[in-house]
Amino acid sequence: MKRITLFFIIASCTLLSFDQSTYWVFFTDKAGTTFDPYTYFDSKAIERRVQLGISLYDETDFPLNQQYVEAVTALSEEVIGHSRWFNALAVTTSNIEQIEELSFVEKTQLIESHGKAAWREAGTAGMPTVLDEHPLAPQLIYMQGEEFVNKGYNGKGIRIAVLDGGFKMADTHPSFQHLRDNHQIIKTFNFPLKKEDVYGWDSHGTMVLSCIAGYGMNSRQLGLATGAEFLLARTETDLEQPKEEVWWMMGMEWADANGANIINSSLGYGKDRYNPEEMDGTSMVAKAANMAASKGILVCNSMGNEGDDRSWRTLITPADAEGVLSVGGIDHLGEPSSFTSLGPTADGRRKPNVCAFGTAEVANPSKQSPYTSASGTSFASPLAAGFAACAWQTHPQWTNIQLLHELEKSGDMYPYYDYQYGYGVPLASYFTGNRKAAKKGSIILHVKQDGNIVVEIPEEAVSASNLRVHLENQDGKLENYRTIQISKTQRLFPVNTKGKLLRLWYNGEVVEYDPSKQTCTEGVIMDTLYSEYKPNQWTITEYHDKFIDRPSKRGVNARFNFAPYFSWGFVFRGDKQVEQNVGWGKSQTFLAGIRMKGNICKWYSLGCAVELGATLYNYDPSKNIVYPDLPQMTLTHRNIRASLLQGEVYQRFRVAAGGLFGYGIYFDTGVTMGWIFARRDICQYRYMKERCRVSSRYSLMKQSQFGVRVRFGYDIIAAYAQYRFTALRQDFQSGTPSLDFPRWEAGLQLTLPLFSR
Repeated sequence: MKRITLFFIIASCTLLSFDQSTYWVFFTDKAGTTFDPYTYFDSKAIERRVQLGISLYDETDFPLNQQYVEAVTALSEEVIGHSRWFNALAVTTSNIEQIEELSFVEKTQLIESHGKAAWREAGTAGMPTVLDEHPLAPQLIYMQGEEFVNKGYNGKGIRIAVLDGGFKMADTHPSFQHLRDNHQIIKTFNFPLKKEDVYGWDSHGTMVLSCIAGYGMNSRQLGLATGAEFLLARTETDLEQPKEEVWWMMGMEWADANGANIINSSLGYGKDRYNPEEMDGTSMVAKAANMAASKGILVCNSMGNEGDDRSWRTLITPADAEGVLSVGGIDHLGEPSSFTSLGPTADGRRKPNVCAFGTAEVANPSKQSPYTSASGTSFASPLAAGFAACAWQTHPQWTNIQLLHELEKSGDMYPYYDYQYGYGVPLASYFTGNRKAAKKGSIILHVKQDGNIVVEIPEEAVSASNLRVHLENQDGKLENYRTIQISKTQRLFPVNTKGKLLRLWYNGEVVEYDPSKQTCTEGVIMDTLYSEYKPNQWTITEYHDKFIDRPSKRGVNARFNFAPYFSWGFVFRGDKQVEQNVGWGKSQTFLAGIRMKGNICKWYSLGCAVELGATLYNYDPSKNIVYPDLPQMTLTHRNIRASLLQGEVYQRFRVAAGGLFGYGIYFDTGVTMGWIFARRDICQYRYMKERCRVSSRYSLMKQSQFGVRVRFGYDIIAAYAQYRFTALRQDFQSGTPSLDFPRWEAGLQLTLPLFSR
């Protein structure tokens, strides 16, 4: 009984640890506050507001009412931060009901955030070596970066804020010597530690910064905005927690107050914190990004690295915000990186806006190897941010929204669009006036009498490019899109437009056809030349590109998840009052089962499991058993196998997300119910000098059983312990002591995540 009581005390304490949650507390007003914009704002922030006609006394910039803050603080265990823009205080508290009753509290919102930010997917990868002697890294050559460099555009006059997890060695790394010499790093702040030092903790920010304004080996340029000014903010920690989204929002307000023109965020919050349908621009960080955009700031954000995750298949927030320049990743061949997250947003808006290299040469905070290559949309976003700084320098009168649209127009595929590329890679020649017109004649459309179309790529126009096709609805959303490999033997493709706007891109040329208006750009031939052409009757609507599929409903981070598993454990001794010696080291349980889990929210889920297996009890008497009728025969060993069919109902608390397959760190408590449907008893005897073995099959006196189980795991590996309440005992004939089967069991479980990716 003491053991059972101890078990429930431990489980209760564990569950109570989840009672303290993190909340946004929104206030009704800012009554009684005072605000001086000339002491709060940097001169560049004032200049930006004046240029856009934004009032210096906008109420969103006023501080919070200090009395409200003190009252909520008194009912909280920790104050994490605040937001002037949204008149809110972020706290960790177990007294949320009392806080909600305060007259000046408008509402509260749980910050349900556990997980890892998108950039944690980044890793090393190879880069093409054919351009190693070029003064620009390949990621800049693809964007025609030499156009900016040759004309002296380097982002001078633009202030860029970088929000990241740390900037290890950025204060000493040779990649940023020019920034230090020219005092271009204006301010820094570490929000988790509330101090200015940001030059440690994580190397990711250092790599990102080099993609904006760094130099590599032999003065090879890694980023375009080498003349810009910088604000560096640490907003992330190694162990993801709800606080990070608060720090990110505080970093946005800090960047605004200190005069940022551009903010780069190679961070984001997705599958470990939200559901796919929530990627609609309504998260708090998305609202903060839109607020920054309304104040004249261009926000660049990575799309995320979940493109090959079956349980997600969409972008991350705040890349889903309307006012954000969301950037996807491509490889050095111009194809989408395997990891890049894809659009559209949950409400159907077009994302990404543009794309850039997802594999880049970067500064490496290591004295032994100061430069390396790394992969992730984390590096595509800063490449676009540095590009945007130079583009803005060419037209300083533009607003941030004008610049965003011009960046889209500069895409190498514009006006073609799809949810992998956006409008393509922005090209510097668009802003310098040197953009060359695409070669005509790469695409020819033959309109048949029935209104359908045959797409022809002339043999002389065949190149390494792929043909890209999309169908656009009247509301501007894509019904479908397709990438087709072209060869000289397969150059004709019939298309059923079904009345949708058809747009194609090939070899730099864009052709579109509107069936409703029967209008087309150059490249259309109104004839019946291919009226009899029927090669496999290929149509866009018959072949859905895998990237437009919606998220799987069975993945680890989806609402429901099914997964088989195996467990292996050891049983422990039972009732001490019964003479026995069941060795726990030799008595083992082997089970195989399938588990179903349904997410109630990101940190709590309910599930059930069915498992089949056997327990092998190794009974080794402390002394040989002598039978009165046969004094020369002794029982030396006994093995009992109980075949078991068992079910479990459990609840799961996810402490932190992460891991290779996304299960994260979790704690389970459950109830087990089982039925022993078969038993095999093998006894070994010694009669005089001879040994013999007897096997028999029969059932226990009690075949059903129930108990409790706890499990603590990380990703697909978990340790478990369970206790059986039902007593299982077998009485033998005279001279043989009763056998009480052990009640305790502990071991390991291995999950097979069939639907995780």
